[in-house]
Amino acid sequence: MSAALYHNMLVSARHGGAEQLALQIHKYVTALRPGTGQLLVPSGGATRELIASAGEDFKTYRLDWLRSRGHARRLLANLELAGKLRRSGRGLLHIHSPYVYGAVQPFLALSGLKTILHLHLDYSEAELQWTIKRPPDLLFVCAAFMRERAAKILGARAHQREPNIVTAINAVDTERFTPVDRAEAKRSRGLEPQRPVFLMAANLAPHKGQITAIRAMATLVREGLRPLLWLVGEEREQQGTYTRQLHELVAQSGLQETVQFLGFRTDVPQLLHAADCLLLPSTHEGLPLSILEAQASNVIVLAAPTAGIPEVVADGRTGFLIAADDAQKYAEVAAAVLRDGALAERVRDTARRQVVANFSLGRYCERILSEYDRLLGAESGDAKVLT
Repeated sequence: MSAALYHNMLVSARHGGAEQLALQIHKYVTALRPGTGQLLVPSGGATRELIASAGEDFKTYRLDWLRSRGHARRLLANLELAGKLRRSGRGLLHIHSPYVYGAVQPFLALSGLKTILHLHLDYSEAELQWTIKRPPDLLFVCAAFMRERAAKILGARAHQREPNIVTAINAVDTERFTPVDRAEAKRSRGLEPQRPVFLMAANLAPHKGQITAIRAMATLVREGLRPLLWLVGEEREQQGTYTRQLHELVAQSGLQETVQFLGFRTDVPQLLHAADCLLLPSTHEGLPLSILEAQASNVIVLAAPTAGIPEVVADGRTGFLIAADDAQKYAEVAAAVLRDGALAERVRDTARRQVVANFSLGRYCERILSEYDRLLGAESGDAKVLT
């Protein structure tokens, strides 16, 4: 019998957290079992460029056609996908979005592959009802809070069959995201070592809370501090409307020298080296990788108690939880952390130790591969953890 093939289907042309994890899973599998991993990547866009520049072998598929309202295009995209995976035989397909999972149903019904759906965001019950017409063989959820809702949907779809759900809390490469001398990192960017630097690494979208972050900066400026806020990310959904709103707020608040829009970046680890705090006053999330990346880098997290965030941020111990719309409180906590060096050091150290112990990328990928093997009925062997 031929070896199983493990297909990971990246689901956005713009490289984000789900794409990062899918790529890391693929690298782990192929390092242990050469020739058994296959990446499926949307044609065009930053994701394809990054995968190609990394030297990874991949096949492309027409994501735009799968999303098309035209039945003919969706069918053609499914047939093309089937052609590219024709040689697979025994194996599985790990899809990192319910929307793409729903769109490839015609192919899945004929492929003979075991199917895995991975939920990286907090999808509503209505969204899951619409996309999961046929239950996957295995469902990964990125945070424990998502499990109950997913079980309800899958249980109904499977007609009382016990849903096969695994909680795989997100993880981070603790060698790529690691502490350095913060003062020196600031100097290397032409900044004064004592200037407070705040980072938001998130798509520019109203639910992410950039407005709250900007208003918090205005409060800190009024209190005599000279903060710098880096907004990393780009707008995906509203044709620049929200971006213009943010620029207008910055201008109206006189914060042109305080807030910098950095756009899409591939050097987030280096930006974290110079940052004092990560801000994420979001109202809608899964379990953001940016939080784990910050904690691994000894950057203090100030975030809203949204979705899976409280699963990795214990208020006052591994970060601080603040209501998403409370700009004043974000400013107060930020100022307190900047003033109290002992508090800051204690929170940084506790958060870093937690990430290394519980959310390392090696352990995460080992868990995913063991579930692959369980699904296929194979022995996992003595797979070595890659850290």
